[in-house]
This record gives sequence, C-alpha cells and structure tokens, in this order.
Amino acid sequence: MGVSGCLCAELLAGIDEGSAIEIKTSCDTFVGNLVGNITGNVVQLIKADNTIINICCKDICSIRKLPILPLAYVAIFDGSNGNTVDVINTNTDTVIKTITVGRGPTRVAVTPDGSKAYVVNNIDRTVSVIDTLSNSVISVIPVGDNPQGIAITPDNTKAYVANHVSNTLSIINVADDIVTGTISMDSPFDIAITPDGTRGYVVNLDNNSVTVIDISIDSIIDTITSVDGIGDNPSAIAIMPDGTKAYVINSGSDNVSVIDLATNTVIDTIMVGDLPRAVAITPDGTKAYVSNGFSNSISVIDTATDTVVITIMLGDPPDPLAITPDGAKVYVSLQSTTNVAIIGVIDNLLHGTITVGNEPIGIAMGFVAVS
Repeated sequence: MGVSGCLCAELLAGIDEGSAIEIKTSCDTFVGNLVGNITGNVVQLIKADNTIINICCKDICSIRKLPILPLAYVAIFDGSNGNTVDVINTNTDTVIKTITVGRGPTRVAVTPDGSKAYVVNNIDRTVSVIDTLSNSVISVIPVGDNPQGIAITPDNTKAYVANHVSNTLSIINVADDIVTGTISMDSPFDIAITPDGTRGYVVNLDNNSVTVIDISIDSIIDTITSVDGIGDNPSAIAIMPDGTKAYVINSGSDNVSVIDLATNTVIDTIMVGDLPRAVAITPDGTKAYVSNGFSNSISVIDTATDTVVITIMLGDPPDPLAITPDGAKVYVSLQSTTNVAIIGVIDNLLHGTITVGNEPIGIAMGFVAVS
C-alpha cells in the first residue's frame, strides 16, 4: 500500500508499515499499527482487534512511532478473588498499569509480536485478551475447567490452553481469538512449544507423563511416561532456545526431568528443592531457574552440565518466574505477598522487590509498544 504518495509522507518519514504509532489530530488521538495510505490523503491504522481506522491527512497534527519496551505482565490472584494484571516496565522496575481481567488469573502469555497478552482466568474458566497498545481487554474466550498453562506459537497464529479438570487442550486462533478445537489428554497442566513451532510438549499433572503434539495437525504423536523417566506430578515445562532439550518440573518428586527433544527420551534427572513449581530458561540457553515452593528458594541449573550450580534463598515461597528479554534479570512471583523479587542473572543475587497486587502468580515477558 505504501506511504510514498501520501500528503503526510513527511510526518511518516522513517516509519515502516506495521509499526506501532500514535496519530494526533486537532480533536483526538489514535493508536494502532500503520497499514499505509489508502488514497493520497488518508492514512490507515489497524488495532489488535482488527478494527480499521482511516484518518484524513489534513486533520493530522503529529505522528509518532511508539517506543518498544520490555514489559512484564503479572497475574494477581488475590486468594482466588483477584481480577487484575499488573504491567511492569522492566527497565525501571516499576508498575506502569493495572488492567482488570477475569476472576482468578493464574497464567499469562505474550504474543511474539507483543501485540496481545493472554491471561488465563482459573475461576471464570476463560482467557482475557489484552490489547497491549491500549492496555484494555478486547476479548474474553471461554475455555475448559481449571485452565492452567498457556503457550503461543512462534508464528503468532495459535494459543494453547491446558484445561486440567476438563482433560483437554483448547486451541485458540490468535487472529480472531476464537477456540477452533480441543485435544483430549489426561490432566494437562502446562505446555511449551518448540522454537521452530512444530511441536508442543504438555505436562500431565496426575498421570506423570508428557504428551507431544504435532502443531501442524493438532494431533498427539508421542507420550513420554514415568517408565521413561518422568517424575511425580509434572507441573511445568520450558524448552531451550535452540530446541534441543526440555526441562520438566516434577512437583511431587522434587526433581527435574531433562528430555532430549531429538529422541523424546529422558536423558537426565536433576534434584532441586522442595516442591518445585516453575522453570524459566535464559535467552542464551545457559541457565535454567527453578522455583521451589516449600524451600523458599531458586535452584540455578547449568544447562551444559545439567547440574545445580547455586541455590538462591528467598524469604517467601516463589511461584512462576520469567526472565527479561535481555537475559539480565529474573522476575519471581512471591506467593501470598505483594512482591515480585528481582534476581540478577550474572551474580545470582537478590536485587530487591517490586510491589504489586496481592498474591502475584503467573508472569510473562515481552517487547511491547508503549503509548
């Protein structure tokens, strides 16, 4: 479509199509992604809900390309009565927005393009979809009973939600936020998707197994069981950035099963703290951080040797955790508090806390345009 023939081409200089921008007119402000100009004097924007906005060039006062910042989205459970998500600017370690979602938010995932955040509402059995540009909920998607983990494909096309009690995986079309199907399995609790987007790995809490999904056809292609080396009550999973290994948190046996993804076999078992709950891997793939709920600690695993190299003690039980996109900091939700702990990846030391809502749980990172 282009902008070269547009009357406000000078204002759009240096701004590529698809960029998140803010347009101010004499009477309003519009935020969206630049589509281009549809005639010589009309600029077109598209919002996350696919709404199209046409703006006449003669009415435009200014056009600004929005900055892209690393943000953390933290689900606030508040004793199962919570209904908010706190947004943290990880450059400044400050809360910049609180967004109302459904009841009992537990998990969050940000789309790879940063345009949406998907929040799993455990009590409501829904997923709230946040437009990250406007920081508003643009859609609410019904899913199954006791929804838990969520993951989004690298190509931004599908989201998968593990419905623990319904024994299903809900498949959401990210373009229109509609459930397009389900996959049946036994007690799914969390899911991770390989970096190439070809397979999904689902941990099944109650039957001590990992189910492997072919993303292209949404079908089960393999199952890794306790006989193969999966521990008791697998509750979380993370995959290496290079797609070589997966780390499965076994909450019931206080260990981590390491899966070789080339063969779908368990190649190692790593003992960690008491009641491990979650795992996150650094962007460079060198470290895995495991939160231990009953030990009030974080186990740091060297992924080259698959050994615990240090244990970081905390004053409160850690829950889910996430690592900033630059790999510098680990954010850890602290159960039954109003704090998110900050751990430095280089020194593995606690660098303070951020005050958020009561009982933070799920946390996800992403590069997001901020207006």
